[in-house]
Amino acid sequence: MFHSRHTQYQLKPSVRQSGLGLISAIFVITILAVIIAGMSRFFVTSQSSTVQEFLGARAITAAQTGIELELTCLENSLSGCTASAAVGSTPTAYDYWPGPASTATFTINGLNQCRAEVFYRTVSSDIGDFWTIESTGICGGNGLDGASRKVVIRAAQ
Repeated sequence: MFHSRHTQYQLKPSVRQSGLGLISAIFVITILAVIIAGMSRFFVTSQSSTVQEFLGARAITAAQTGIELELTCLENSLSGCTASAAVGSTPTAYDYWPGPASTATFTINGLNQCRAEVFYRTVSSDIGDFWTIESTGICGGNGLDGASRKVVIRAAQ
């Protein structure tokens, strides 16, 4: 039998490399934590922005609905409408839809918990008389929890 001599080498960890894996792991975990914190902040901001856009769309619809209701009352001189009694005068207070109370809100789907504050005035010119109707749609709460939009039209009498 032929025996060969094998030299066995022992690998000893270098003093300079010991703990490098731990430092790298802490670095990677820190970077991932910063990225996750930034992404969650972006998500919260995006979600808040989407809610504001939704409330704004509902508020503009409430304002437009208020204008349509007021215009219907004025054109048809309906006795049950809050604005029709004051045709030709500038009201000192807002007419509220869907009722005379300032806290009245729409109860139909899509405009639930929204209201429209509507008023009008008569404007005379050389070509005729016009109604200027202003409506502010308000949905949600106050501040960042709600939205309001204003619509103004001028219609011939």
